[in-house]
Amino acid sequence: MRAIFADSSNSLIRFAQVAAEYLALGLATRLGLGRFGHTAFLPKADYRAIAAELGFIELLVRRALFLIAAVRGILPAPPAKPSSAKPSSAKPGPAAKPAGPPRAPRFGLTERAKPARRLPGAFPLYTAPRHPAQAEWAGAGARAGGLLPAARLVRRLQALEAVFDGPEAYILRMQRLLSSGPRKILARAAVPATPLPGVDPQDYRILLKLQLIVGEGIAQLWPDTG
Repeated sequence: MRAIFADSSNSLIRFAQVAAEYLALGLATRLGLGRFGHTAFLPKADYRAIAAELGFIELLVRRALFLIAAVRGILPAPPAKPSSAKPSSAKPGPAAKPAGPPRAPRFGLTERAKPARRLPGAFPLYTAPRHPAQAEWAGAGARAGGLLPAARLVRRLQALEAVFDGPEAYILRMQRLLSSGPRKILARAAVPATPLPGVDPQDYRILLKLQLIVGEGIAQLWPDTG
């Protein structure tokens, strides 16, 4: 079973993909992402603004993937993998290999309407900076109410970039998730009633229109969901 949308809706879905990637590119610059790493700490106000914009882009991307998967059709969920547990009498295997590099962040395809997590505690600022540049940086952080580690935001952005670099794998996963029903994937209440701070109203209208198309897809694929 698959959903069928009007040409205007399909055009909006493609446009939303492009818009999401463009917005994410701007966040990469603000987080200082580059070949030598990223900005380690952000003033709290900047952290909140980037987190809000990241959340908005994630909503866009998740709905675009949902709609593309709906057009391609529902796929059965993969069979459960057999348990790899060995009986207690089994001989011990070879020594475990040393841990490799950390796994790349994976974009989450499901969402639940829940309050945003509390921000991690602000890091204390230097009280007696030794260098004028450090004094200026600390003063800016103090005016913003402290500094917060940017690593979590960077990992969320990297997860989005993985979708942009290889969307087919995520579309396939979403097609399989469709077999579980819409309520276990997207949460209507996750879309804010008003634009988030820092989100352009025109971009927010794209999200609202996408949500309407999501409703159309749900009505086609699961007509008995109400």
